[in-house]
Amino acid sequence: MRSKLPKEIDPLRLAQNGLKLDGQLLLNTMPRLAASLNSDEGVVEAQLAFDVDEIGTPYMKGELTTEVSMICERCMSPMTVTLSVNCLLAMVISERKIDALAEHYDPWLLENSDPVSLSKVIEDELILALPLVPRHTKACSPKEVWSAGSDDSEVEEGNKPESPFAILSSLKKKQ
Repeated sequence: MRSKLPKEIDPLRLAQNGLKLDGQLLLNTMPRLAASLNSDEGVVEAQLAFDVDEIGTPYMKGELTTEVSMICERCMSPMTVTLSVNCLLAMVISERKIDALAEHYDPWLLENSDPVSLSKVIEDELILALPLVPRHTKACSPKEVWSAGSDDSEVEEGNKPESPFAILSSLKKKQ
């Protein structure tokens, strides 16, 4: 079993020393991510490498993997989504320096010299990796599929419901 990751880090110091962190974080320590999930059970496997590139930009390269439980938007049943995130974050201490970053970096704005919550950084990357509309890759079983406007009663051929826009045509005739 891997070790737990530290709660807070000094990312600039880690980058200057070229350190690597390898460990696990519990999903239930990430409340913003848990709000989008069906269950907050599970762990995130994280491999993080901090370093400074050849032009002096401190960065963090991370590999995050986890399985999360979400609700399928088609059939409204729980499903497992595997998240595998590779991130490359350049640390900047001023918004003005973001435009000067190399294209392959995503900016990580460090607003002050206080220690940074590592779980919040990992949580942000996982939230960005979540599918916008989670759904099974294969078709959901017909019994589970819900379709808008459907109910248990059958609509007979001659008794089609009145169009919701029919009232508009009657208003137009009155003018």
